[in-house]
Amino acid sequence: MHWMIKCRSKSGTDELRTATIPSHIANLDKFKDSTWFSGPIFTDDGSSAIGSLRFIEFSDRIGAQEYIESDPYTTEGIFETIIVERWRPSLNHRQLTYSRKDETQQFILYCKDVAGSSSIRKLLREKHHEYLNSLSEKIIARGPLLHDNSDEIIGSACLLDVSDRKEAEELWANEPYNMAGVYNQITIERWMFGHV
Repeated sequence: MHWMIKCRSKSGTDELRTATIPSHIANLDKFKDSTWFSGPIFTDDGSSAIGSLRFIEFSDRIGAQEYIESDPYTTEGIFETIIVERWRPSLNHRQLTYSRKDETQQFILYCKDVAGSSSIRKLLREKHHEYLNSLSEKIIARGPLLHDNSDEIIGSACLLDVSDRKEAEELWANEPYNMAGVYNQITIERWMFGHV
């Protein structure tokens, strides 16, 4: 199984985060083979790290929870919130093999569905895929969020590679599921390639 782990840092932890980076990297190295993407979430201007994002493989939620709970950023008390969601990749891109572009910015889109979204998803699935396929050069990774023990879709997660936040917002504003009201929660945050 694949998992999206999205963490938000407590305010005032910049110095502690910097001091913890060496042990954090050493811990990431233990999971290099199972990590698809890993990196910090930043403020829009790229000046300050405010969280962390991982896409990673574990056989179950227990493994994913134990992984993030043993991360030095967690044990040092840097994270304020931790979200762990089952994720199914729709592309085969991985951070170590993805061809990075010059002068672009990356964003993580995290979307949760409204209740009863399955019928709308089914109706618009072909248009959804056509739209995202047309933007293949701007998408690093994408896929649905799932219930732990079933294939029921509860949201979407997508890594974008675009010029700036405005382009990210415009791209997603025209996404068929979004236009049809599939999502009741959407966050768009600056992300950067980190250590894998």
